[in-house]
Amino acid sequence: MDGDRDGALDRLIRARSVAIVGASERPGASSGFVVRNLIAQGYRGRIVPVHRSAPAVFGMPAVARLADMDVLPDAVLVGLPADDVAPVLEEAGGLGIRAAVVLASGFAETGPAGVARQDRLRAVASRHGMAVCGPNCLGLFETRTGLALYSSRIAPMRVGGVAVLSHSGALAIALAQSGRIGVSLLVSAGNAAVTDIPDYLSYAAADPATTVALVVVEGIADPAAFAAGVAAMRAAGKPVVVLRAGRSSRGAKASAAHTGALAGSDAAFVAFFERIGAVFATDLEGALQAAALLSAPALRAAGPPRTAGLALVGVSGGGMAHASDLAEEAGLCLPALAPETTDRLRAILPAFATPQNPLDLTGIVFGDPAVYAAALAALAADPAVGAICAIQDVPAGLDPEGAGEYAGIADALAAFSATAATPCLVLSHLAPSHEAIAARLASADVPRVGGGRAGLAALKAVLAPPPAADAGPAPAVGARPEWVGRFRQGPLSERDAKLFLAAHGLPVTREGAAATAEAAVALAMTIGFPVALKVDSPDIPHKTEAGGVRLGLPDARSVRAAFVEILRGARRHAPQARIDGVLVQEMVQGGVEALVGTTRDTTFGPVILVGAGGILVELVRDGRVGILPLCEAGARSLLQHTRLPPLLAGWRGAPACDEDALVDLVARLGAVAMAYRDVVEAIDLNPVVVLPRGRGVRIVDALVVPRLAHGSPDG
Repeated sequence: MDGDRDGALDRLIRARSVAIVGASERPGASSGFVVRNLIAQGYRGRIVPVHRSAPAVFGMPAVARLADMDVLPDAVLVGLPADDVAPVLEEAGGLGIRAAVVLASGFAETGPAGVARQDRLRAVASRHGMAVCGPNCLGLFETRTGLALYSSRIAPMRVGGVAVLSHSGALAIALAQSGRIGVSLLVSAGNAAVTDIPDYLSYAAADPATTVALVVVEGIADPAAFAAGVAAMRAAGKPVVVLRAGRSSRGAKASAAHTGALAGSDAAFVAFFERIGAVFATDLEGALQAAALLSAPALRAAGPPRTAGLALVGVSGGGMAHASDLAEEAGLCLPALAPETTDRLRAILPAFATPQNPLDLTGIVFGDPAVYAAALAALAADPAVGAICAIQDVPAGLDPEGAGEYAGIADALAAFSATAATPCLVLSHLAPSHEAIAARLASADVPRVGGGRAGLAALKAVLAPPPAADAGPAPAVGARPEWVGRFRQGPLSERDAKLFLAAHGLPVTREGAAATAEAAVALAMTIGFPVALKVDSPDIPHKTEAGGVRLGLPDARSVRAAFVEILRGARRHAPQARIDGVLVQEMVQGGVEALVGTTRDTTFGPVILVGAGGILVELVRDGRVGILPLCEAGARSLLQHTRLPPLLAGWRGAPACDEDALVDLVARLGAVAMAYRDVVEAIDLNPVVVLPRGRGVRIVDALVVPRLAHGSPDG
């Protein structure tokens, strides 16, 4: 919705009185579920059933119409079929009611007729400045007030600081009722036709009861609004954990450019979440672990860790090795311990133990838990350690005597966690852990994570929370009318693509077009041997597959022969293609081959991809996607997440290459893509040869795909 006009969202979530339109005691009726939930959750506000004929529903006096109420409610829940929703909202809005929950399905999720219903709903809400949860949703539940405008069973739920905001009703139930997080607000937004996740994030940012948002999105209708919602949360010191449902449904986008095949929709979403500083989870378990850890009172009270360094401690060499493997995969920093720390540890450990990080305390601590406590204190004092993770697996199948052997360790962890300034938590690879030991840790509020990878990924969100990307200025590029007109005419040959890029300051190879073999020889002599020849055709985007490329031609004779071979092969490969001759191009010697390209994402518009290039690009599938626009710092960050940096630094004695020039090209190409986003579908530069330092880069091959090839420029 466009802001919270007249406090509409506040009225929705903090409603002091509600009207239930279509209230019914009929078994299975969604409105009946809502009334039962309101009663069961102890809602103290006024509940008014609205029923055409019944004088009372659930023993409460009913009215026939909203207009018959003596005092208007803050919010109305509509429990009627889809066709009846808009008239009720129109009545409510006309009376001055600014908040509603619409449960019914039959809207945009069902096809054209449903889209029309949803458009009407949205128009009514916009006209009256209403906040609307839904349609096609379960509703919402504010746990502290008991406001349960929610049409599914609510099992006992722990009240806490996590706002669960989800497009999916089923996933909302799974997360909120997992028993592993304390919930402040539960929202099943459904189609989110009017009020969407960004609105609820803005509310949560100002809600003193909320400390973390756990978000499940199926799509993002307004990326700018979503980014603003996350920014509001971050400004309030509240992390946002995001899980995207349906990551593989769209798959890699079909495109004539390599970039489209590599920059799938999911990669763009991940890039977006990284850019705005949200914690991205790949599955429900990871999302739960992150939300539970980020909302843990002990960790929030400790404040941000002083460093991202993590110390691992346990009682098994094999277990510590396994945890180290997973920590490295998660990108966690396991710093070497300071000499003072190793000296302290050496003084308390047996001679056969090695004082290092990760630290295997050996089985001695089962008999002497004081050793465990002293080791924790030593690790906490190390200047490179920001948090301690105790790896402790207590199998659920142990008998009481076996589990009891771990009690001393649990007590040592509990005592340390209660007083230490350095955050300490427990990770169990096994789930579930033994109930008795888990209860011992829980009673002391020791933060716990499990599942290995998911737990350590959650820990990374605490130790190294994702920073919002630097939004520095992107290169200034404006669209030129002559090129806009050219793109509207149809496909470009490589020669045209290179002319377009050169006109916008991008470094292309020296080359020329030749319609005859003799013209090709003349160009080759001007450029200087050796040269490359390529078929010149706007209809053959991938020339190698058509036999349309010859490299390293050393003399006039080889150029003449290549000219004939290329045209013959191209005509055999694509008999209907327009072939204008060949391109004669300088051979770029040495350097590292990169791929730089742009494509259009259906949610975010133009995105850019950087990775290792060359003929094996789709086999190697290296690449990092970035959301545009992109400043120089953002371009350099993209580059650092690919396989290119060690190659550019001088792999196995090769000269170091011009990384700065590649960074400049990435940022400038992104600016070009933004300037021409209405008329260009994709730009594919592969390879871009990064020459030795100080010599810049050269675009060897270029493909520019107009949007006309994928529909209307405005579609």
